[in-house]
Amino acid sequence: MTTRRGNNEGSITQRKDGRWEGKVSLGFRPDGTRIRKSVYGKTKTDVRNQMKALDREHAAGMPVDVKRQTVAQFMNTWLQDVAKGSVRPRTYNSYAQLIRDHLNPSLGRHQLSKLTPQHVQTMMNDKLASGLSPEPFNTCGRY
Repeated sequence: MTTRRGNNEGSITQRKDGRWEGKVSLGFRPDGTRIRKSVYGKTKTDVRNQMKALDREHAAGMPVDVKRQTVAQFMNTWLQDVAKGSVRPRTYNSYAQLIRDHLNPSLGRHQLSKLTPQHVQTMMNDKLASGLSPEPFNTCGRY
């Protein structure tokens, strides 16, 4: 007996090599393209469990498509979705300026999943060499 999956539940198929593959639709990117994620497993149950986990992560607001996401994409999304609603307007403007002027030009092109401490240290060294203060957040003396 074959059971059909409902709308937006994804699809599960068996591949020629014997593994099972599940595909889940996780909404749309800002440019309108659909986000589809594939998971693989030895059994249909493994794939079903992985698909449920993806759905839970997506519902909780966790980033799912991070393999190809750049630091700039992540920072801009974080700025709009997280910071904008949780900080005061001047703080938001400060964050936006730091991201626009410092983080995105130096680290923005790197994939988020491949960002290393060496990338961040190189950025910090470059900023210090260009004359930027080593403690840009400590200008008011309150910290």
